[in-house]
Amino acid sequence: MTYFSGQGRVFIGSRDTNGNPTGLNFVGNVPDLKVSLSVDTLEHQESQSGQRLTDLQLIKTKKGEFSCTLEELIQSNLELALYGSTTAITSGTVTSELLPNPITVGSLYLLSKQNVSSVVVKDSSATPLTLPATQYTVNAKHGSIIINDKTTGGPYIEPFKTDFSYGAANVTAMFTQPLPERWVRFEGLNTADSNREVVIDLYRVAINPAKDLSVIGNELMKFELAGQVLADLTKSAAGQFGQFGRIVLL
Repeated sequence: MTYFSGQGRVFIGSRDTNGNPTGLNFVGNVPDLKVSLSVDTLEHQESQSGQRLTDLQLIKTKKGEFSCTLEELIQSNLELALYGSTTAITSGTVTSELLPNPITVGSLYLLSKQNVSSVVVKDSSATPLTLPATQYTVNAKHGSIIINDKTTGGPYIEPFKTDFSYGAANVTAMFTQPLPERWVRFEGLNTADSNREVVIDLYRVAINPAKDLSVIGNELMKFELAGQVLADLTKSAAGQFGQFGRIVLL
């Protein structure tokens, strides 16, 4: 008897116009990967025996479902989970960025960049007054500021303006891309059969956005991805590839 218990590496990537993978990205550790196949059928019952027996079954549709759990917080995984696109921010400076007018002492205000340094706060008078650094708190990595005192050393004319430098970052915006259709490959081992190697290819998977992002919790964040395995009509249904996917035992 040959049983199966799999472990291995999962790769996901785009397809070209001919239905071939353009280059697949390793998605990191995947503790769970499932493929479910199903058919919708039409049944016919005869009307002669008095028992209405089923004498014919026709397959109307064939479909597959895909799901996997991603654990690593990397750019390609975020883009899949969020239907997102990533912009690489290079370091630079910002001058005279306005804070809301008026600001409320003790409230958190967002700067336009993250990973900031050399923050200076000035007012809007003709000869700008600089707010002492002891009167505000900066969360430099996150790019936010709290004004703790806006009277001492004043009077100040709002709005306050901020100058700062910022460092490099990668920013992934949510829902900026259409539904992704991706090639999914599993290169793995059957640990129940002396680590016999196996390859599974799914040619065209329409991936849904992540249902949950557990940002705060006691466990590691996981990306739960699911989608439908679509037919790839660039391939022959009767060939060695089929139109949905294949399993290769090596």
